[in-house]
Amino acid sequence: MWKLQNGKPPVCATMQLILQRRRIRSLRLVWSLMAVLALSLAVCSAIFTVWTMRQTRDLSRSFQTLQERLEQVNMQRKAIFQLILEKRELLESQRFRRDAGGRKGNGRKVASHFEITRDSFQEVGSEGVIKGWTEEQLNMSKAVDYNPVTGTFKVERSGVYFLYCQVHFNENQSQYVKLEVSVPKGPLLQCIEGYGTTPASGSHKFHFLKPCQVSGLLRLNKGAELKAVTGASFSLQMSGKHYFGLFKVN
Repeated sequence: MWKLQNGKPPVCATMQLILQRRRIRSLRLVWSLMAVLALSLAVCSAIFTVWTMRQTRDLSRSFQTLQERLEQVNMQRKAIFQLILEKRELLESQRFRRDAGGRKGNGRKVASHFEITRDSFQEVGSEGVIKGWTEEQLNMSKAVDYNPVTGTFKVERSGVYFLYCQVHFNENQSQYVKLEVSVPKGPLLQCIEGYGTTPASGSHKFHFLKPCQVSGLLRLNKGAELKAVTGASFSLQMSGKHYFGLFKVN
């Protein structure tokens, strides 16, 4: 206990009281600042959480929209490709009928067209070369000369050609079929089609009939040898539509 001097506490006691009060005020200020800081952090965290959730929701919606658009584009692509496949044979047939009426030997119209018939049909050889092609007579200059022994087509004139080829396979063992038209040390046209080994719905006599088609522009030199090649183990459909042709465009 402090002894009172003239009814008042001593000076040192008064100073201690003043210091204690200042410390209490300082602690209160610190605790107030910490409370404000904690509240600010909580508010920022809540705002960030809401923003993150909104961004995640927006990204999810954008991704879903992108998937839907990709599916639409893929469906449109498939529809366009199917339409092209259906129309190409008709256009090629019309082109050859039109070109067949032109003048021969003027160097401007060069084409050849071959098909495999029942009479010329041959099984695929050990090297996979497709043979048995029969030339269709056109009123045009020949684009290639066919060698039935080797199954190769020798180019008669240099230039840019549009080449097309299709074969039908009778294949029930492999899940895919392939067709290649190539030039030694030159360009290559290739088709690889995947199929199931069983019919999708019900059994019918054509469910193993599998087409494969290639087409494109090729720059070919005189004397180059073309050949249509597939897997040595694949079998062609005797009654299928097999054709090989090309015409000079430049």
